[in-house]
Amino acid sequence: MNVENFGGNGFPSRIALALATLALFFVSTHALSVGAQEPSVPLATVTRSPEAGAERTDAALAEADLLWSRRSDGATGVQAIPGPVDALIAACRQIISHEPASLEARWRLMRALYFKGEYTTEDPTQKKNIFDAGRVVGDEALAIVRRVAPLAKPRPNATPVDLAPVVKGQRAVIACFYWAAVDWGKWALAFGKSAAVKQGAAAKIRDYAAAVIALDPSFEEGGGYRVLGRLHHQTPSVPFFTGWASREEAMKNLRLANRAGSRNFFNRLYLAEAMWDYEKTKRPESRAMLESLTADTPSAEFPVEDRKTQAEAKALLASWTAR
Repeated sequence: MNVENFGGNGFPSRIALALATLALFFVSTHALSVGAQEPSVPLATVTRSPEAGAERTDAALAEADLLWSRRSDGATGVQAIPGPVDALIAACRQIISHEPASLEARWRLMRALYFKGEYTTEDPTQKKNIFDAGRVVGDEALAIVRRVAPLAKPRPNATPVDLAPVVKGQRAVIACFYWAAVDWGKWALAFGKSAAVKQGAAAKIRDYAAAVIALDPSFEEGGGYRVLGRLHHQTPSVPFFTGWASREEAMKNLRLANRAGSRNFFNRLYLAEAMWDYEKTKRPESRAMLESLTADTPSAEFPVEDRKTQAEAKALLASWTAR
């Protein structure tokens, strides 16, 4: 990253750099505690309507999953067309209109909005609108979990890390936390440094990722580790703002992500880039990792996503060669 893009020398420019880079990942402090253990209950029992309505919701969710599998229909290269994912977004919103507290619909909606904003448009205004919608859905999901989680004492401002002990095993909550972290990261990138600091984006992303790790380290092929490691890598440590950011935490979490999903294209890209930046004696290994990535075959499940990651890897290799 070119530091000159973010102002002059000294402390103010370091703050600007920290704020500008918080969203350049796909998204804890040295040790984030998840707090005392409290009893966990299935949130599905308090966020769904009874029987007939629940059956309709299950059918609608199955249809949403089918639409997700078709999101790349008609795509060419790294660009998808919006029609298929727009149908998915409409389906998720329809479920929420009938089941306002549905976490299952909300994480699917956040995932769909991420795909739409990342892979169907390069227009800055469209990206802002899409990722802002994802941010709002994430905030709604967190409010629902706060409302129904069986904490010993009600905590209207409980963080995802605070909530983790009482939502263990709740896949919909884990998915909501993960996709909220991703959409918050993309929101910060779209809206810029001033908006990001005003909203406390870096800390929110950190806490969502830490909660995902506490709940299921393997989720989305090490997704919590991936988000947290990328955050630490891309965010300079600036006192009073992002003093918790650490290159050691970046490397640790990115290696754990790669261990959880060694074939995942994002995991491979982010680890190679961090190794190049932080472990200069391993630069030949970093280069070999990206060369292997660019030569690999995109998965049938993530064709557009993998092709775009390969394009980013090729651009990074070219920049390393030019140095």
